[in-house]
Amino acid sequence: MDNRTKDDNYDAAMAPQALRGSLYHEMISFFNALDEVFFTVDMVDMRVMQISNACEKLFGYKQADFLADPLFWFGLVHPDDRHIIDSEDQILRRGEKVSNEYRIIRKDKSICWVENKVVPTLDDTGRLVRIDGVTRDITPRRDAEEKHRQSESRYRQIVETAQEGIWTIDENERTNFVNKKMADILGYKPEEMMGKGLYDFMDDEGREYAIACMERRRKGSKENLDIRYKTSGGHDVWANISANPIFDENGVYKGALAMVTDITQRKADEEALKKSAANLRTIFDNTDTAYVLFNTDLVIMSFNALAQKYSASQNRKPLVINESVKAYFSDERWPFIAEILDRVSTGETISYELNYTRDDGSVQWNDVRWLNVKDEHGKNWGFILANKDITEAKQATLERERITTDLIQHNKDLEQFTYIISHNLRAPVANIIALADMLKENEQDPGIRKEVIDKVSHSIKNMDAVIKDLNQILQARELVNEKKEVIYFRELMDTIRTSIYNVIVNEHVQFRCFFDEVESIFSVRSYLYSIFYNLASNSIKYHRPGIAPMITIKSHRLKSRIELRFKDNGKGIDLEKYTSQLFGLYKRFDNTVEGKGMGLFMVKTQVEALGGTIRIKSKPGEGCEFIVQLPA
Repeated sequence: MDNRTKDDNYDAAMAPQALRGSLYHEMISFFNALDEVFFTVDMVDMRVMQISNACEKLFGYKQADFLADPLFWFGLVHPDDRHIIDSEDQILRRGEKVSNEYRIIRKDKSICWVENKVVPTLDDTGRLVRIDGVTRDITPRRDAEEKHRQSESRYRQIVETAQEGIWTIDENERTNFVNKKMADILGYKPEEMMGKGLYDFMDDEGREYAIACMERRRKGSKENLDIRYKTSGGHDVWANISANPIFDENGVYKGALAMVTDITQRKADEEALKKSAANLRTIFDNTDTAYVLFNTDLVIMSFNALAQKYSASQNRKPLVINESVKAYFSDERWPFIAEILDRVSTGETISYELNYTRDDGSVQWNDVRWLNVKDEHGKNWGFILANKDITEAKQATLERERITTDLIQHNKDLEQFTYIISHNLRAPVANIIALADMLKENEQDPGIRKEVIDKVSHSIKNMDAVIKDLNQILQARELVNEKKEVIYFRELMDTIRTSIYNVIVNEHVQFRCFFDEVESIFSVRSYLYSIFYNLASNSIKYHRPGIAPMITIKSHRLKSRIELRFKDNGKGIDLEKYTSQLFGLYKRFDNTVEGKGMGLFMVKTQVEALGGTIRIKSKPGEGCEFIVQLPA
């Protein structure tokens, strides 16, 4: 009968002299290739039985330093954090797992943050005989958290200094946040509004209207509304609110967020316009990372459960030992992967972010890392593919960027609309008033009277055109709240070519599209379609007479952005003369072709709403090249 204890079996299993098989070396190579430090300590004899090579990279000390002294580890802990380590021993002796974060002092005296997870093993008598653990460098994460804290501070500053009111309520319509601007609009201090009901700031008529709006909000409706409130002094104040519902991860309604602009003066102006222009209206696996290990022949040797789950959802096929890893990538994707493997073979670690659409239509973001595995002689043994779901962090980043962009864009919108109202609407209103005074004259030639009436009609049509343009701009703004998705450039262009097929045939238009470097983007489909459509339409509209339009579209990948270049062989633009007006509303530079001067304004507006930029290169007679850069 074999009388060895469970611990004797473990010692024998871990002894390098006892295992010379390929599996042992493969696993040691696997652990040594990772950035995490794996270790095992015999708590009976107080000796370090095993520690992975990553200890030298993390701590700056070699394996021999830790194997020679079981207490060597504790001397590296930052003095201010040693109380954390002191409390671990009692927890482990109770058979409980330990997971702590603290600072260590490396050999070069630099300080880094680590996460240490330890699992105890007790014998039949309840005595602690062994601990197994893993230590990883979390300094980047800690740095990211600090940056996040600073970002939150900056966001708070933006919120508190915003020129718009920000108001949130809970599921019971009770106020749980307002910024100073919001409180100022209603004549309160922020703390005076906290906890009060939404309807406490309205009269009976406004309350009835708001209740109907909130019912729609609970069902997920996003709205842009003009609502009348009562200030602390009992005065009426009109506000334009852009309201969005808030749901938790289970889809349960938790309240609403509103961006509020005081439009009392605007309402007064509108009332004056209505009296003069008759009803003028304006709208406004035990680990959070999947691992796949394969050798230099690209044959899969091992993988974890999370990797199997990812493969099933992303590749629609299970991972299989001894299968070629190449079978899990498309023919179009493989050249990119082969290039990565060549670089990793030289010792380089490659990492990038990737996204794909899940079965439920949502988007999952992953952080992908490629690492090289070397054996004990430093020879390349194989590769590790590490894949981590970072969707939550990515969505939080995207949401912060969206909110910041919305705040900036709202301010730009207010400036633009103020300009339109003060310039484009005032002129026809002034004409109408003057012409109306002329019509009051009793003795007036019938011919002159008819001419006056015609001019009044013309001024009213001009006002109607401006209002329609405002409506179009506002509708475009609302689309920025659409859900983002992966958009393939080639498919987008196929759709556009189909929609303008007759124009392409009649004008002999040629499109040359090169999307090999970047084939897709994660963005708002309606915005991207409008940008492509307007730039393509402009190239066709302003082509040189007698020369067939040639439109070349290329995509390029920059560090953190995607660049799209739209180049044509058309008339070109005199930038020395028109640069400052190029993307302005109602600005036109070629009166030989019918237009309103809205196209480039809408393109720039939508590019900036997506967080991008647009610029132009052009000379008269040499065509135009528009360079659009968008977040990757």
